[in-house]
Amino acid sequence: MPKVSVITAFYNRAPVLRRTIESILTQGYTDLELIVVDDCSSDNTSQRLAELAAEWQDPRLRIIRNDPNKGFVRTMRDAIEVSTGEYIAVQGSGDSSLPNRIGKQVELLDTRPDVVAVGCWYRNIDDESGAVETVRPDAAAAKGGVTTFSHGEMMMRRSAYDAAGGYRPEFKVAQLTDLGFRLHRVGGFATVPEILYDRHVQSDGVTYNAKKVLEQAQFLRLARHLQKLPDEGAVQAALAAVRAGGVGAVIPVQDGGVQLILAERCIRLCAYDRGADAATIASHLTSPIQRRAVHALARATQSQLAAPLRWGLRLALKTTPAMRALWMRRTGS
Repeated sequence: MPKVSVITAFYNRAPVLRRTIESILTQGYTDLELIVVDDCSSDNTSQRLAELAAEWQDPRLRIIRNDPNKGFVRTMRDAIEVSTGEYIAVQGSGDSSLPNRIGKQVELLDTRPDVVAVGCWYRNIDDESGAVETVRPDAAAAKGGVTTFSHGEMMMRRSAYDAAGGYRPEFKVAQLTDLGFRLHRVGGFATVPEILYDRHVQSDGVTYNAKKVLEQAQFLRLARHLQKLPDEGAVQAALAAVRAGGVGAVIPVQDGGVQLILAERCIRLCAYDRGADAATIASHLTSPIQRRAVHALARATQSQLAAPLRWGLRLALKTTPAMRALWMRRTGS
């Protein structure tokens, strides 16, 4: 029985399978199993997984194929259910863990019984533009259960996951934010202060898809909303409303927090040369002034002054307290 179960789920990501799988099977720490789930992909993910399994011939690699598609949260719930490790390590699809990631996180959990979930410093790499951003979160400094994990680099104790109730199936995105609030009731969070993970941002992910961005903003607000409800009965009633009518039945697009998150995302996209995507997301902003401002900013980031303007925006995102707070709430999708 391995000490660590590493779980990663793929949907139509065949080109990046090797990068992720290889980064785990070549870890310096070897007492692990790697569970790779193909969530009923329509590309050649299944074929590539079979080829990689034949190439590696590693008994630690377990491949599961969903049929039909379950979505990320249900896939993670089911994979964790069949895993056996004392610690559960999430691994983002298409991302890569540096060789010491698993070992360093295991060492921290082994020596810190007060910690239930651990992350690390990581790099955001935009596969399309080539932009790289180093993120150095401090999970211990976050208050009230807010997670600074991006999710893919997190490791948690199985006992804490079970005690918290696991991922809620009602959440399509922002599942870590919801789980994080409940994990924090069980114990503390920590960060290994080393760059141990490369997070690859791809154009079909949540960051760039207008519909997914809107859903993420609403689910992020839902996670916070559930924490403020007076009792478990009220929580279950809210979740029932989501199951019946979608997240909009509880958190409308017009919600002030949703609008703040959308505005921040538009700025971030402009900062990383994705003005067209920002303009698409701006259609969900209820303020005409904000919509016009985003369109103007998107055009400006394509002008002759684009490079210094994008640099200034990235600096503002990192150094302005309001922007940092919004970004911290946004991460952990």
